[in-house]
Amino acid sequence: MLGTVAEKVAAPSWSIRDAIGWIAGITAAGFVIYLFYNELLLVLLAILLAVSLRGAAERVAKHSPLSIHWALALIVILVVLAIVGFCMWVGPQLVQQGHDLVKSLTQEFNDLKARYGQSGIGKQVMQKVSSGGSDAQSLAAPLIKVAGSTVGAIAAFFVLVVTMLYFASNPDLYVKGIVTLMPKPRRARVREVMGKVAHVLRWWFLGQLIDMAVVGALSVAGMLIIGLPMALALGVLAGLLTFVPYFGAILAAIPALAIAAGQGTHMLLLTAVVFAICHLVEGYIVSPLVQDRMVRLPPALLILSMTFVGALFGPMGVVLATPIAVAGLVLVSELYVVDALGDESGRDVTSRK
Repeated sequence: MLGTVAEKVAAPSWSIRDAIGWIAGITAAGFVIYLFYNELLLVLLAILLAVSLRGAAERVAKHSPLSIHWALALIVILVVLAIVGFCMWVGPQLVQQGHDLVKSLTQEFNDLKARYGQSGIGKQVMQKVSSGGSDAQSLAAPLIKVAGSTVGAIAAFFVLVVTMLYFASNPDLYVKGIVTLMPKPRRARVREVMGKVAHVLRWWFLGQLIDMAVVGALSVAGMLIIGLPMALALGVLAGLLTFVPYFGAILAAIPALAIAAGQGTHMLLLTAVVFAICHLVEGYIVSPLVQDRMVRLPPALLILSMTFVGALFGPMGVVLATPIAVAGLVLVSELYVVDALGDESGRDVTSRK
């Protein structure tokens, strides 16, 4: 009898009206995401960067006499100086190696074309590649498209930086705006969950930066040791692509292996060994250390999230699929498992130190 009463007291108080409200809200949110997914992905990236900057500023302010705003300004200045210094230090060499890399890949493609272009499959591939024609109009169209994409990318970058700085400088303003839209009894809980999402995203981003730096440094060192040309450009590319789990490692290895193939089978095998060692170190040594303070996403869930989000939103979706999955896991654990189902074990997902 007492057990039955306790179960009734502990049961979540959800009504049909609540369920209909949630379904309507999710449907409306899905429709808005479908219409404005490019802009929303840009906002998500700005939030991810802003959360990381704010976390770093809070840490600096905690251990120094600086206020949070002065600490944030200091961190932004240091980041800008680091980027400028990197560009001045290795920029010319990186640009030259990048140019050589494109030239070498083009030469490798031409060699493959000359070697296999007369085969049945080769003729079909060449026909599809060259189906655009060679008239002036068909040649001008891609140039116009590239010019438009460049202008759009510059505008998006400007919006990203400005939005990120506004979010990082005064996050309470935007959090309060979202919380105000919620029913009064739920506002404190919504604010708490948003704080947990920000905490998890902050540590995930820091972990990715560490992974990227380790893979980039090991790749450059390994390719310099084996004597592979354009080691710096290939290593920087490998480090940047590490931001995308699993798929990034595969994409980073493709140009390096293509260059190594032109140097002979011996160099090809050495390059494959270098990339295998880099990602074994990253996957079995670095990641377990940095993920101790992160949400541990199951590998299958991570791959599926990148597959589905990439199919829906394109390349930008693949890049941001992991933080979307991280935030989604926290929201489901806190709002559904803990609040709706009353299962406190859902808090284990967000209880990293």
